[in-house]
Amino acid sequence: MDKSSQERCIQCRLIIQDCICRDISAFWAEHKITLLTSKREERIISNTGRLLRWMLGNISPVYMGEKGWEKEVESEIMRTDYTPVILFPTPPVYHGQTIIEEMGKPLNILVLDTSWRNARRWLHKPVLMNLKKIGLITTPPSEYYLRKRSVESYLCTFQAVTSLLAELRTNGFASVSFQINEKFKLWVKSLARQRGLTKGRGKEVNSLSLTNNVSLL
Repeated sequence: MDKSSQERCIQCRLIIQDCICRDISAFWAEHKITLLTSKREERIISNTGRLLRWMLGNISPVYMGEKGWEKEVESEIMRTDYTPVILFPTPPVYHGQTIIEEMGKPLNILVLDTSWRNARRWLHKPVLMNLKKIGLITTPPSEYYLRKRSVESYLCTFQAVTSLLAELRTNGFASVSFQINEKFKLWVKSLARQRGLTKGRGKEVNSLSLTNNVSLL
């Protein structure tokens, strides 16, 4: 096979002929996304947090375990232009819209872009323990079948965040959400085809359920 046919786009990581990066620009959301991830996770081709960083403008990564990561998180939490929260389903879980109305400003949503096992461990880091946790009211069907989910309601990082932005009635998001989600579906389909996968035949993985049968406060 021609080596050039296996070259990958540096953004979407699909092979060049399947690249989905055309005809879309980053959407600047009123709510900030702080993506807590790792260098290892970022290198995984099927990682969806990287797609968020391409499709959303108001987003920044913090690499857990790297030198100074705690201070970066503290700086995000201390910002006065946002209310800091963390997207995670264990109780007590609050409704993000309620926090917005009470505080009168947008959210800085810290998102754990890792496996379920790592997310639980990261959640107990001292710098994160006092943050209010928010979740989804309704979990949509998962469109991500590159890795097998152990529970049906588990969502990948991309779908969890875009679903939350929709539920929060983020200004202007309704006009771009269809295009963003269609690009995501195309990305999944293209990468699955490259791997010889069909829907329902992904690799086993621990994912994140954002409702998890928890009542929102």
